[in-house]
Formats: sequence, structure tokens, C-alpha cells
Amino acid sequence: MIRGSRTYFALAALLALLAVMVPSRSTSASKPPCIPTWHDGTIVFFTVTNVRVADVGKAGNTHMANPFYAFGPPPNAPQFDVISKIQGPGYSPWWEVFAVIPLDGRNVSTNPFTSEQEILDAQAAHKVLIIDTDFVFLCQVLPSCSN
Repeated sequence: MIRGSRTYFALAALLALLAVMVPSRSTSASKPPCIPTWHDGTIVFFTVTNVRVADVGKAGNTHMANPFYAFGPPPNAPQFDVISKIQGPGYSPWWEVFAVIPLDGRNVSTNPFTSEQEILDAQAAHKVLIIDTDFVFLCQVLPSCSN
């Protein structure tokens, strides 16, 4: 585990979520943000419900967090985030952020990862580094977005 990177990504995730949640001056300021993300090769959307909840998803807690794979701090990440679950069996609105760092020169802006399995396969092949940021947040996955 790389402590400095972990701290950087946790801070970057917090700042990014805060930036997304700051109301704009537009007429849609009352609407929560609708953010695109990959799930099993399909783009779905999520909306952030809160900024940070400590210790959710940790062993022994009744709310288990799903993996949420991030590729850098939004809005400048080179690709959309990847989520592991959508509504259905095993779904939870709690998400733990894992930073994904390509190690093989893959250009994720033109060749993005689009599923959790693809990321885990790349990790097994030592093509990505996955860092647990210990950052957990609450968001809802949406099938579409009308922003």
C-alpha cells in the first residue's frame, strides 16, 4: 500500500465530490448532479447523496460498501469512473473509492476500462495498481440522466 498516494486520492476524491455538490447559479441548482460512469460496458449515471461517511463498508458494519474505481480527480479524470453494481441483488448505495493507476501505458482516455472485471483482470496481470483510499460515500445509481 502506498500511503502518500492513498492520502492524495482520498483528498482528491473529497475535493471532487465537494466541487460537484456546490450548487451552481443556473436554474437547475436545486437538482443534484448526474455523473456518467461505466458498469459492465454500459454507461449509467450516479448522483451524490453526501460527501463522506466514516467507517461504512468496513468489516462488521451493517452497511457494506461496493467498490467504486476512480481514475483521477474529477472533473479532469482521463476516463469515467467504474462501478461494480447497479440496483439488484447485492446492491448498496454506499461506495468505497479505489484509485486505479494504469502501469502498462494504456491510454484510458481512448481505451477506457468499462467494467470491474476488466480492472481486476488487469490487476492480476500487473497492468494496474489499485489503491484503497478508505473514502466511502453515499450515492444513487440512475439508469439515465436528464441534466
